[in-house]
Amino acid sequence: MIKKMNGVAIVLLASAMPLAQADDHAAMMHGGHDHAAMMGMQAKAVAWTSFPMLKTVTSGASRNLAVTSAVPQNIVVASVDAWSNDLQDEHAHRQLTLDMSGAKLVNFANGGFYWLSGREEQAGKVQVASTVYYNGERSAKDPTAMFMQQKQELEIIPLPFPKEHSRYRAKEDWKFVVRFNGKPLANQKVELETTNGSKSELVTDALGILALHVPDDFKAESGQTTAGNHGHDMAGAEFVLATNHAEGDRNYLTAFNSSYGKNAFDNRSIALGLGFTVLGMIGAVPLLRQRKSGRQNREVGDA
Repeated sequence: MIKKMNGVAIVLLASAMPLAQADDHAAMMHGGHDHAAMMGMQAKAVAWTSFPMLKTVTSGASRNLAVTSAVPQNIVVASVDAWSNDLQDEHAHRQLTLDMSGAKLVNFANGGFYWLSGREEQAGKVQVASTVYYNGERSAKDPTAMFMQQKQELEIIPLPFPKEHSRYRAKEDWKFVVRFNGKPLANQKVELETTNGSKSELVTDALGILALHVPDDFKAESGQTTAGNHGHDMAGAEFVLATNHAEGDRNYLTAFNSSYGKNAFDNRSIALGLGFTVLGMIGAVPLLRQRKSGRQNREVGDA
């Protein structure tokens, strides 16, 4: 009897657990979003930064079967919003659902820029992660108008975004505008962090413009690559820009992340230097021959 009763007790306890979990599950419903389910869709936290990010990851056995997904990192989102730079498209703004691998970027036209954002909102705190996805390298329309459309309260917007190869380069200078509800934020602090360990604090000017000098923080032996480099054999890393702003009883944190590579001229300059050296040596050969021939002629004349 006792064993049976214990057995029954165990069964009762085991069956009661889902009920308790269901109560917690219902209690965590907020703004129409299921936070327990959202937690299941959240990507693992990354080690190099605590700021929210959206990382585009391409997977597939071949190019024809490749699928690109937007994966949230350090942020819990129920969906990902996507804006196309084709403002005439009736689907210029779409909301992408998430599965365990992220939000799939399907039916995205080639040659287009897309702005991707994920938003988490709870207890007076709003977190937004944003990135730019560039599908193809030709026939892309100018995305400036789309970039400048207000999508969130607090925004970090690239001015402009690098078109060639869709990535930033070390040692380059780029500008961003930081704004709140469409108005530039002057003297706004912005934090920069990279996968290579660089950290710095930047400040916007009187017009809300942020000047970013992409850090040259690659190690000589580095062979790292990142998603978004389109298969080019060049070391790559990631960076994130993040800023906070309080308004009323709400605190806003927004972050923009992208990839960057080594400066394109680092290897070329070495190659060009060697090339000019070789050309110089080749060009000097006829001069040496002429000098030697002239010397021999003088010696014959003297004889």
